[in-house]
Amino acid sequence: MGMEQYYRKVQDKVMVQRDVINALLKDPRIIGDYYEAIVRDAVRESVSSSFAVGRGVVLADDGRASRECDIIIYNTVEYGTLFSSGDIVVVSPESVRCVIQVKGTVNQDNLGDAIQSLDAVDKLRTGIWKFIVGFKTNVEYQTLVELCAQSRSVNGIFVFSSICKHEQEDISLQMQKLVGVLKSITAPEMYQTNDAGKYLTLEVSGRNSFHGVPFSE
Repeated sequence: MGMEQYYRKVQDKVMVQRDVINALLKDPRIIGDYYEAIVRDAVRESVSSSFAVGRGVVLADDGRASRECDIIIYNTVEYGTLFSSGDIVVVSPESVRCVIQVKGTVNQDNLGDAIQSLDAVDKLRTGIWKFIVGFKTNVEYQTLVELCAQSRSVNGIFVFSSICKHEQEDISLQMQKLVGVLKSITAPEMYQTNDAGKYLTLEVSGRNSFHGVPFSE
């Protein structure tokens, strides 16, 4: 099996899990929690053992706090949590490598909310990687990319399917791109020095080699 086939199967598994949840549950708030759990499990399998994955809040020494973050990837080798109960954590900005906001269907309304949440994290420490992950979108993918680049705080947007049929192929291997970036930024020999840059990462083509769209000046 080639790597593209492997990532396709991983992405298909994530989408099947989403469909099962949609068939079983009706409350959108509960469905949202399960969406986050599905992505959290996929993320947990992608990062190095130097990191843990949870959900919670980033809290600075001066009392400034982020909004609740759907997924936090944080360094467990050099930093402890400020609070931990199961998957729920409160962590310092210095310990955080990446924050991810998860949306079922990404649209222009909830994209703005996700950007605001990541912008609050950016104000605590600019080096944190900040991603948005969606199961599908009803907005053209290029528009999502442009809006995220304009935000000057989002470092990646990954959507697994689109209602726009002409762009299905463009976003068909988003899982591969997401996993590639996560593996690169949490590699033990580089995770302390390779902070998030001033661009929107769309793919990774080797260790410490990212390609994307620069933030607007």
